[in-house]
Amino acid sequence: MRYELKGNILQYCNEKEKEEEEEEEEEALANLLENVIFDSEDIYTHYKTKEKSLLKYHKDKKIPLPNLPELVIYNIIVKIPAEYLQKYRYLCKSWHDIISSKMFIAQNFIHSKAELLILVKKRSYFKATSLRMDEKEFDFKLDNFGLARMGRTRSSCNGLVLINDPKIEGKLNAINFLTKCKAILPQCPSGCPHKTCGVALGFSPSTKEYKVVHIYADGFGYEIFTLGCSDNKWKCIPGPFKEPYERPFNLNTFHWSDPVSKHGQVLHWYVSSKEHVISMDVNNETPRKTYLPTLGKMIDWKRYSLLEMGGYLSFVYNVSNIQIDVWILKDFAAQVWIKKLGILSESVNYTVSKNPSLPNKYEHSLPDFHKLVALASLRNGEIMMFKHENSKNDGRIYLYEIKHMELKMFKINIKDESKVVPHRSSLVSWKTESELLPR
Repeated sequence: MRYELKGNILQYCNEKEKEEEEEEEEEALANLLENVIFDSEDIYTHYKTKEKSLLKYHKDKKIPLPNLPELVIYNIIVKIPAEYLQKYRYLCKSWHDIISSKMFIAQNFIHSKAELLILVKKRSYFKATSLRMDEKEFDFKLDNFGLARMGRTRSSCNGLVLINDPKIEGKLNAINFLTKCKAILPQCPSGCPHKTCGVALGFSPSTKEYKVVHIYADGFGYEIFTLGCSDNKWKCIPGPFKEPYERPFNLNTFHWSDPVSKHGQVLHWYVSSKEHVISMDVNNETPRKTYLPTLGKMIDWKRYSLLEMGGYLSFVYNVSNIQIDVWILKDFAAQVWIKKLGILSESVNYTVSKNPSLPNKYEHSLPDFHKLVALASLRNGEIMMFKHENSKNDGRIYLYEIKHMELKMFKINIKDESKVVPHRSSLVSWKTESELLPR
C-alpha cells in the first residue's frame, strides 16, 4: 500500500489494484497502431500508408520552400529535434528530400539532446521511460518511450536501440523507435538466451558499419554481427583471456554484463577486477585490457562504477562515506587517466525535490556516499546520476550538478532490476537492412 501523486492530489493507492490497472492500460496501448514496429520488408505498409500517399500526391507537385536561400532553410531545420522532423518529413517533397538525405540525418543527430531510458522490470517485460533534463532548471521531465511492453534494452547507438525480443527468447532486434524501422538478428552461434551476457550495438566511423558485439562465456569468445551483412551470419573471435588463470573473476559467480559504450565506437566491460576493464574498439574488433587509474592504494573492485561522461569513459570510485572521486580516460590509446573531480560531502549543497511522497527523514539527510551507485551522466557530463543501493525500497535517485556542486534527491520508479541506457533520437531509417551498410 502507498500513496501516489495524481495531479496535485495525493491519493491512496493499492499496489495490486494499481498494477492491474497498468496491465489493462498497457494491453490496450500494445494494440495501438503507433506501438507497432515493422520488419524491414514491411516498413512502408500499414503505419506509413498515409505518409506514402502524401509523397505520391506531391510527386509532381513540388511545394516551394519559403522565399529564403535553401542553405538558410537547411541550417534552420537541421537543428529541429528529430521527433518533430519525423512528423513533418512528408509535409512536402522539398522537405522530404532534405530530411531524408544521409548528410542531413548525420548533422541533425549532432544537435539531438541526450536522454536516459529507464527500464523497469514488470512481470515478463520491461516498461521504458525517457528522462530528459530541463534546460533552465535543475529538474527533469519523464515521458513514455517505445512500446507499452518492451523487451530488455541492451544499448543505444545513433538512435538505434538494441533490445531483446519480448516474445522470442534468444532473439535480438535493432530498432529505431522514431522511424519505426527494425532489423532482426539471427540466433548467435553460442545459443545464448541473452539473459546473463554482455552485448551492445556499436558503430565503426571508418567503415560506416553497425555491429553487435556479444560475449556470453569468454572461453567461447566474442560473437560479432554486422547489420545488413549479405550472409546474415555472426563471426567469432577469441575472447579476452588466453588462459584460465588470467580471469580476475570467479567463474561460478561472475556473469558478463552489458558494456559501457563511448559513442558506440569503443566498448568497455566491467570484469570484477581491481586492475583493469576489458575494452574493444568496434573498428578493429580487438579486445584488450584497459588499466584503471593509479590511486596510490589498492582499488576495491566492489566500490567503483563505469559510465560514459562527456564522451569519455569515466571511473567513479566511492572513496569513503563522505567522498567520491571521478576519473576520465582522456587518451584511450595511451591509457591516460586524469582526475576530473572529487565530490566531498562537506562541500555539497544538498537539496530535495518537492515531492510529497518522499519521507520527511530525507529532507536534511545527506546520503552515505559509500552507498551511492553511479548510473549515468547528462548534459554532456555536467550532471551525474546516482541511485542509492537501497533504492529497491524507496526509488531514490540523486542528481549531482558539477559546476554548482549541488546534490538533489528525487524519487522515481527505479529498482534493483531497473536499467539506465543513454540514448539520443535520430532519423536513421531503412527499407531493407542492406541499406545500413556503406555505399
